[in-house]
Amino acid sequence: MKKNFSTYVAILTAIITGIGVYYQVFYRESTSLNIERSSVTLLTRPLNIEGLNVSYRFHDTIDVKNLWQTVYLIKNTGDKTILGEGFEGRNIRNSNIPLKLVGCQKLLSASISKTNSGVSLNGEKLFITQWRRGEYVEITIISEGKSFPVLKINDRDISDAEITYSVYSPGQDNKNEKIIDSFPSGIKSIIKWGAIMALLIMSIAIIAQLPKQMKGAESKGAKITSTILFVVLVLFMLMPLLWMF
Repeated sequence: MKKNFSTYVAILTAIITGIGVYYQVFYRESTSLNIERSSVTLLTRPLNIEGLNVSYRFHDTIDVKNLWQTVYLIKNTGDKTILGEGFEGRNIRNSNIPLKLVGCQKLLSASISKTNSGVSLNGEKLFITQWRRGEYVEITIISEGKSFPVLKINDRDISDAEITYSVYSPGQDNKNEKIIDSFPSGIKSIIKWGAIMALLIMSIAIIAQLPKQMKGAESKGAKITSTILFVVLVLFMLMPLLWMF
């Protein structure tokens, strides 16, 4: 028994060492932004009432027909802080990130409605000082056109970046996040695979004891009971994986 315990300890030590080597040598922090379309509203709806004509003006000066209000939330979902001018290791060009509005026939207004980051908006460019992981900026766009504009960012404007896109759905805020999701992606991956390996080794160690228990069982019923208990125990051992994936 002592020999088996020493073997399991040695295997776990080897796994932990391998994870440490991976983190030191191969792991690189990721840079990514997620652009979420929070809401879309057509502000100028035609009224189907006979004899009634309605016209709309923006700021009492610009005649508009199809006026859209579109809200986008841009969040730093990567591990890295995005740095602008004045910082060493700046990872964006010209200290700003150009915004592209696809399908926008006429841009009337673009402004920041909420933010907790060092980001400002000037025209169709985001100017960055320091944009940390988890920080966001919410932009409200007023435009005219047949459809609402789609906000895009070129990933080439940020060093080694990935840009992802999503659409907000009601009830999304109530979704319970797993504790592991609060970790950076690299550490999250290490924890997941380390846990998988450790749980598999422990499960194999438990299964390896089954033949001994079967030999010691005196009746068929006792053997079936032992088998069921071992299966249940292994399933309980693997259950934490459900909270990780």
